Amino acid sequence: MMDEHFQKMDSVSNEGLPGTYEWFSDQIAGHHPSMVKNGKREIGLLKNPGSKEILKPKQDGTRGEKEVALYKLLSSSSPVDAATSPSLLTTSSDGLQNGARMEDVIRMKELTAKFHRMETMFVDGQDRQFMVLEDVTSDYTRPAMLDLKMGQVTYDPSASAAKIERETKKYPPQAAIGFRICGYRIHQSKEEVQMRDRSWGKSFDETNIQNGLAEYFSARADRKMVLREALDRLQRFKEFFESQESFKFFGSSLLFVYEAQEELPINLRIVMIDFSHVFESNGERDEGYLFGIKNLEKYINSLISET
Repeated sequence: MMDEHFQKMDSVSNEGLPGTYEWFSDQIAGHHPSMVKNGKREIGLLKNPGSKEILKPKQDGTRGEKEVALYKLLSSSSPVDAATSPSLLTTSSDGLQNGARMEDVIRMKELTAKFHRMETMFVDGQDRQFMVLEDVTSDYTRPAMLDLKMGQVTYDPSASAAKIERETKKYPPQAAIGFRICGYRIHQSKEEVQMRDRSWGKSFDETNIQNGLAEYFSARADRKMVLREALDRLQRFKEFFESQESFKFFGSSLLFVYEAQEELPINLRIVMIDFSHVFESNGERDEGYLFGIKNLEKYINSLISET
């Protein structure tokens, strides 16, 4: 009998999608089209097979406005454009106003998936707005992906007392670790994928989360080389958060991708994703995110020593 976390590539009905589009099967966390809430199917990531782009639905309200504003800021053609365009630096919410330092914007752009444009599509019977982003998995034969939600808290400064309580109870070790595992997907073959979800990620705490990381980084026999590439790529993110004083991120993740096909280069990549709870930091560092990066670095170093 197949282990419960080794599954055949599942398919979700593409009914209601335009043209040749289909649901992006490698989505790890977030909204999944296989889930129905209040009688409505959730809208997840879309993909046109063969393209190097994915479409992420814009969330309702200020959360969606924040994320779009940040991606537009990062994709500005030049520092001058970003500095002189209020539409890029201001949202209808309290965040991302004129306090962003251009040096932080320029450096952050290198740490995220490329934003191409906004697009409106008719999905499940209504027009919806999507952010068209680079699909960072498109150049891999058998991608191995990991989603880590970063920071010591996942609720933002505008959260109500009830929201703070709910978020804190979701995963109490977050404050001590500085991140949590939201799941992974590792392509074992063309038809088979190994996956773990958020419930599995929550089973770890500061005493054993290294075991969860080890499971993800062991898709290839040369695990030590995979870990060394991860540590090398992570250094850029640590340097960024040690100096940037423009943004504070809540509920944002680091997405790791590497090649699980043994005969091909590891080609490990990390990008920042999920920006619906980004706030202006008013000249302060994001210490919670930086704390998580340093802890992650420590765990990876320990795994290298053990391998």
